[in-house]
Amino acid sequence: MAAARHRPRSGEGRLTSCRSWLSALVMLAAVRAGPAGAQYGPPELVRLVDSPTAGLVDKGQFAIDLRLFSGGGLMGQVDAGLLQRLAIGLAFGGEGVIGGESVDWHPRVEAAARCRLVEESTGMPALTAGYDTQGYGAHTHGRYQVRGKGIYLASSKNYGTPLGQLGFHGGLNWSLEEEGGGLSGWLGADKRFSDRLIFIAEYDLARDGGDDSWALNRGYANGGAHWSPTPSLRLGFLLKNFLQNGDRTAPGGPSADLSREVSVRYSESF
Repeated sequence: MAAARHRPRSGEGRLTSCRSWLSALVMLAAVRAGPAGAQYGPPELVRLVDSPTAGLVDKGQFAIDLRLFSGGGLMGQVDAGLLQRLAIGLAFGGEGVIGGESVDWHPRVEAAARCRLVEESTGMPALTAGYDTQGYGAHTHGRYQVRGKGIYLASSKNYGTPLGQLGFHGGLNWSLEEEGGGLSGWLGADKRFSDRLIFIAEYDLARDGGDDSWALNRGYANGGAHWSPTPSLRLGFLLKNFLQNGDRTAPGGPSADLSREVSVRYSESF
């Protein structure tokens, strides 16, 4: 005589089912939440080398940027996303910060702000209006080697490719520096091979008021790569001034040599 099979009571079956669903939901939540402060998906690229993109720091996020440049220079910037389409920041730096020479601080704290005017879509690039007085390189003769963008309009459009995302960027700006401000523009591109590795290139016209008596009016061609060991940390190796835009005979003028710089960017929620 065959043994009678044990059939769970209906209440036990419903309890087992509820436990299974609850376990699945807990596991899904744990996977989505991940470690505290982790970000999923790469943060927007807000700058190529010296030129901005239409990217923004996300609402509720902050980012800390450090730039090490020639002459023992160090520049730091803090940006915060206040609203969905608005971010603000402050920057300060100096030369001789690293090394044994005396420190020559920049004359003031610089300010920055960005407002996304148009979100990127299939047929339209993203458009961002911005204000940024922070320049790059040595500060001498009342100006930075690469002037701050001042008031600008930046555009970015991204395309998916079999080898990763490809982005094109450009913009117009009016520099507000006292020595030779004026209208200029830039073009650039970035190529992502993964969420961790990005190659970047840009060309800055540097046509800002005709005060480049100490340069050669060739503009600035720059390139480099960003690598992200974690979603919150991005390290950059930058090569600047491929066109050797500088006048070695001008006293106190910027170097015409190719420059190597290092950048560090850390972003987190607040």
